[in-house]
Amino acid sequence: MRGKLVVISGPSAGVGKDTILKMFLQKHPDWVQPTSTTTREPREGEVDGKDMTFVDRETFKQWQKEDTFIESIQVDNGQWYGTQREPVERALINGKNVILRIDVRGAMVLKEKMPEAMLVFITAESEEALEQRIRNRGAENEEGIQRRLELAKSELPYAAKYDHVITNPTGHPEQALTDLQKAINL
Repeated sequence: MRGKLVVISGPSAGVGKDTILKMFLQKHPDWVQPTSTTTREPREGEVDGKDMTFVDRETFKQWQKEDTFIESIQVDNGQWYGTQREPVERALINGKNVILRIDVRGAMVLKEKMPEAMLVFITAESEEALEQRIRNRGAENEEGIQRRLELAKSELPYAAKYDHVITNPTGHPEQALTDLQKAINL
């Protein structure tokens, strides 16, 4: 029996997608999360092949030509991200369930290629809460915060194209996890 394919995404920052995904995978270790591929440099502590697959632009472009990716997009900072087809297909064919966390635009591309994918949009309870979360990260200056806010606001309308929309209440990711499990029928 073929496995399920679930994609979670939402505004690019501040809604807790990574936190929810980490909690989900701890509770459901039988689910597979293939690494994304990117042209960006590894961040401190990231391990190639474990956290992400890091490649140069030439390799990424070659893999695009070879149709290696189910989806690939260039994000606002100019870097490329993509999901390699082979590990996803292999897991699904072997009856494993796969969960991916990808950009909203990438999710739209993936859904065209794999219509059986269930798309789950994670959002904050309000735009004000989203802004507060982005500010609380403390990772950027005001210009960076404003850029992230504008990007996040431009991504909110994608929610209408998703199979499920889940609100992650500030300080209560366990509620969003429960809602995600219900959406997937776990």
